[in-house]
Amino acid sequence: MTAFSNPQRWNELKLLSLFRLFQSSVFAILVFVGGPQVLPATPGVPMQVIALGYLLGAFALWFIARVAPERITAQVLSGSVLDLCVAAIALHVFGGPASGAGALMLITVAITALLLSTRLAALVAAIAALVAVGESAYTAWFDPGQSRNWMQTGFYGLSFFLVTGLIYWLGARTRESRELAEQRGQDLLSLAEVNELIIQRMRTGVLVVDLAGEIRRYNESAWYLLGMPSPQQRHLSNFARPLLARMRQWLTANKHDPLALNLAQGVPSVVPRFTRIGTDHNVLVLIFLEDESQVSKRAEELTLSSLGRLSASIAHEVRNPLGAISHAAQLLAESEEINELDRQLVKIIVGQCTRMNGIVENVLQLSRRERSRPEDILLNDWAEQFLTEFKQSLPTGNQQIRIYAERSDLRALVDPSQLTQACWNLVRNALTYGRQPDSPAEVLLRMRHQGDEPGVIVEIIDRGPGIPAKLQTSLFEPFFTTRADGTGLGLYITRQLLEANQASIEYVSVPAGGACFRIRLAAPQPVTGPMQKSLSSRH
Repeated sequence: MTAFSNPQRWNELKLLSLFRLFQSSVFAILVFVGGPQVLPATPGVPMQVIALGYLLGAFALWFIARVAPERITAQVLSGSVLDLCVAAIALHVFGGPASGAGALMLITVAITALLLSTRLAALVAAIAALVAVGESAYTAWFDPGQSRNWMQTGFYGLSFFLVTGLIYWLGARTRESRELAEQRGQDLLSLAEVNELIIQRMRTGVLVVDLAGEIRRYNESAWYLLGMPSPQQRHLSNFARPLLARMRQWLTANKHDPLALNLAQGVPSVVPRFTRIGTDHNVLVLIFLEDESQVSKRAEELTLSSLGRLSASIAHEVRNPLGAISHAAQLLAESEEINELDRQLVKIIVGQCTRMNGIVENVLQLSRRERSRPEDILLNDWAEQFLTEFKQSLPTGNQQIRIYAERSDLRALVDPSQLTQACWNLVRNALTYGRQPDSPAEVLLRMRHQGDEPGVIVEIIDRGPGIPAKLQTSLFEPFFTTRADGTGLGLYITRQLLEANQASIEYVSVPAGGACFRIRLAAPQPVTGPMQKSLSSRH
């Protein structure tokens, strides 16, 4: 088989059939119009019959090539046999290879080398060489008066193989170049589609505008930020005059104006940025429309990041004097010379030092938190280990912590140490705040599937009074607390730890009373393909 695909080979076959039809038509015209003055007579079959048969055969092959794309190889071989037969007759009539009639066979051999495989192309070349040698042998045997140059005939036969090899090699190189060009074209088309999709889905508005203000292209975000204009409105002067004025100001002064623009009612204000693109004869302006709220959000994130580093530095510096104050207060409390009122004041100092130290520890914990290392863990085993470690840290008391698992094979993709730290904060809060007056705390650690969606759910449920609705929206904000001795960082740290593991946490009210913190964990991805085979071979 050739390297051409069937549509390509079919097109080449139709061109070959059209060339054969043209060649046979010229041959028939020479025979019927020119007569013996142009073509010598042939003994046996008249030349008119040969020309007419060749024309009809060429027309039949041309018609079949147009309507039947199947069995292309058979059509090429059939046409090659027909061409070689007519070329052999012409070679004999015109006086052998020296007459130049063998050029017809060279054309047939060259074209078949492009359309057939290596073996079939070599077979056609061999048939052509045998025809040339056979014609010389026939003439020498039956017509000794017509001498043939055997050296010339041999070189003529060898030329068929040389032409076949050369044309086949050139065809292979051409096919490779064509396939490479098609592949590069497909890659460029795919890349263009990806770029188009990325631009269309960008949250930043992108417009391409000419110097007159005519819009050439824009993405979905730009269309929204411009006030969702009609597709027929393509000029900025129709619906975004402030933006057009800002662009002309930039073209004149080459300086960006940082002030935001409100281009339409009901859409956010935007901060435009301009870039010149195109050639000197076709200058275009690329406009980026950035949502002012997103710009403010990024600035706020940078500010929070800087404040976080500053807070960590301050917290680290506060620890030493805070430790000294706490130690001095404890020593003062052990003195026998202070009265009861002063002892109460010392107790307040120690308590507030302890609270401040908790805040410092939480701030430092946020600043030096390590990157999560998710693992595929079995939640039942993790829960048993967590409960054992947590109970060892509890003072003796009437406090009940239970574990319930929907199934024994629940698995999750999470950093086990960070999940332990998050649940430790939640269970500790549940034991502290999630109890009814004069009743022991009851905490349930429940694990179950996430319904039809992938992933698992871990819930920490208590039987306490719950959290008022007006406070639920502020639960995970830093430094939010309702108790005088609270730091307000526990739930905030818990959320940060879970988000680092692609997990989420939310507060859910319990109808029967109590509070529920629901953690959604990602499910481990199944191992497929070569990796799965590798793991299976190890077992």
